[in-house]
Amino acid sequence: MIKNEPTINDFLSCEIRKANELRGLWYYQLVKSAGRYGLDEEEFARGGIRKLGHLYRGLYPDTDSVPEFVGAFLSEHHIKQFGMQLKSLTEDEGVIHFHYCPMLGAWTKLTCDEKEIGMICDCAMDVDRGTFDCYDHIGFRLEKAIGCGDEVCELHFFKK
Repeated sequence: MIKNEPTINDFLSCEIRKANELRGLWYYQLVKSAGRYGLDEEEFARGGIRKLGHLYRGLYPDTDSVPEFVGAFLSEHHIKQFGMQLKSLTEDEGVIHFHYCPMLGAWTKLTCDEKEIGMICDCAMDVDRGTFDCYDHIGFRLEKAIGCGDEVCELHFFKK
């Protein structure tokens, strides 16, 4: 059973959350449209979303330092949007938990199919995988995902 409830509900966080929900609706509708045109939904989604991640690379510092990257990633607005929590940070690795996902909030309004939600959730994470395609010395792994039934999304950033 997917559990995804926001805990931070100030005005600005709610407004930004709406924008992220809209991004989730775009992902969902594009994936479903691909299927209606006879394309493989997952393959279609992964390619485009990963390329979007390449564009997102410009939002983060040009660094080889895991702590510097994690510090930039943990902006106040990101923390509020995703209920982010820094679990650990060393020179070689950072672990962050997300306790909420606004895109998942949108998907659960469109379907109850947890397998479909899990697939779209993992495809959406290709935006992050794409960002780290562009880093030579910092890697990324998604260890857990709320959209796949986990209690949190667990993101690992590590020195390559």
